[in-house]
Amino acid sequence: MPASLRNPFGRHTSGLLLAAAGAMLFSLKGIAMKIAFGLGAGVEQMMALRMGMSLPFFLWIGWRAAKRRETKPAPRLILISAALGVLSYYVCTWLDFTGLKYISAQLERLILFLYPTIVALFAWIAYGDKVTWRHAVALVLSYGGVTLLALNEFKTAGPDAALGAAIVFITAILFAFYVTASKPVIAKLGSPLFIGIAMSAAAVPILIHSYAISAFETAPLTPAILGAGLFLAIPCTVLPALMIAEAIARIGPGLTSATGGVGPAATALAAALILGEPFGAPQAAALALTVTGVMLLSKPVALSRRIPRP
Repeated sequence: MPASLRNPFGRHTSGLLLAAAGAMLFSLKGIAMKIAFGLGAGVEQMMALRMGMSLPFFLWIGWRAAKRRETKPAPRLILISAALGVLSYYVCTWLDFTGLKYISAQLERLILFLYPTIVALFAWIAYGDKVTWRHAVALVLSYGGVTLLALNEFKTAGPDAALGAAIVFITAILFAFYVTASKPVIAKLGSPLFIGIAMSAAAVPILIHSYAISAFETAPLTPAILGAGLFLAIPCTVLPALMIAEAIARIGPGLTSATGGVGPAATALAAALILGEPFGAPQAAALALTVTGVMLLSKPVALSRRIPRP
């Protein structure tokens, strides 16, 4: 079949579409969890459903990647991948879902969207990577937007919202560490094999945690909760992971990351339409500031002089 028929949009355009669709599907994770909470489901219950339903797909992806390798990966790389998987797919997920119980899906997505700014700070402090005044402006804009929305929620929800925001921000810090530490490992293993190892390793503590807490769960495993788990696992986890991976192959990581700016906007729209969350001037201003700041940070060309490393 001619390439034009297999990919009628062209490689660049289809890559952008895949990146945007993947970012939007990933962003619906908070919506799915809010619906599950409304059904009475617990954090651990949803984590177990998400892992149980998505793990077979990632194991298959990892198995195929391992078969294609000419040499076996070093045990050290396997152990590091497993540890990073536990950090991201277990610890970060549990913290994120727990914090989401206390704040809106919009605020949760904006806080998590800050992780590239934390990655840049890690790289600046640890490796002396170039950071310019453009990056400083990006930080002011992005954190200013999140602060605006957070203060608006604190007025109505009080300490619970502050607790939830703090938990999700800790998640963003840990996820930034995961992204920073995983880059050299992924470069050696490839993303399919890395994901297969990471997801498999994370499944163990997730299932143990879920089993240990099951005696305290109040919600029976109803068809509605199963449906929420299925939505969380396939459209919000497996499909976007594959889309983002293919987008990176077609247009590169930089442009794929920049396209991720549609994620918070998609969350805001879905939260307003599906969950009935308010979306007015504070939410719109926070969204605009945060997305502008993170997108400015993602630009590769420095616009100003370098800020000295401490």
